[in-house]
Amino acid sequence: MAKPSTPGRITGIPQTGTGILAVFCDLAPEWRPDFRPWLAEDMFPPRMAIGFGPAATFDLIEDAIAAPPGIKHEPPQDYVTLYVGPSLGDLYGPAYQGLRTKRAPRDAAYHKNMQNQARSVGTWVGPGIEADDKNFAPVVVIDRFKLEPADTQAFNIWYACEYLPACAEINGLTRLRRYLAMEGAADHILVHEFSSEADLTDDTWRALRASENWSLCHFAPGAPAAYRNVLNANQHKNSAS
Repeated sequence: MAKPSTPGRITGIPQTGTGILAVFCDLAPEWRPDFRPWLAEDMFPPRMAIGFGPAATFDLIEDAIAAPPGIKHEPPQDYVTLYVGPSLGDLYGPAYQGLRTKRAPRDAAYHKNMQNQARSVGTWVGPGIEADDKNFAPVVVIDRFKLEPADTQAFNIWYACEYLPACAEINGLTRLRRYLAMEGAADHILVHEFSSEADLTDDTWRALRASENWSLCHFAPGAPAAYRNVLNANQHKNSAS
């Protein structure tokens, strides 16, 4: 289980890599028992070996407050795995693309049997809230959405001047990163990290999620959603060594 992260702070300097890969999916019951072992044994080690990290996999928290009131959205995927790359370029470089083109049988089988899969690749855009702990926190809330050109300025002003400072006042919110997507059904990705599920009941968080500014966003299928950290790649690496 992931350890609580240290409090975050607003900064324009990223504390980890600036590329993000998020893979959302559902799995049939027969594929679930081997899902985490597959990630821990086949997926995390080669990606960490080429400089990725942090990385972690998460399970959906079904009853968490994530979607703004009145926002129509499709049911979230049950699982998401997040990888931070050194940069967006590394996510398209030969080292990583080589891992994707030469898949072992177990690897190929899992990708083939993922259901409702959504893959997002993006690059960090500051400012954000950063934490000293490089691992992912125990809980994440992920927004994926598009903005119409006419609404982009209004959203950016609200995000920078109201949303980000208010998030920084939430004790349990340890990191908030914004990404612009190169791939996926959304142009914008927000990854909020929390120390515990209880932090999602914070009054400030509830008020922020109820803001009318979310009506400017066209959410991708399955977004927004809250997830529970079940395996950090760095922690698995340390326990295996």
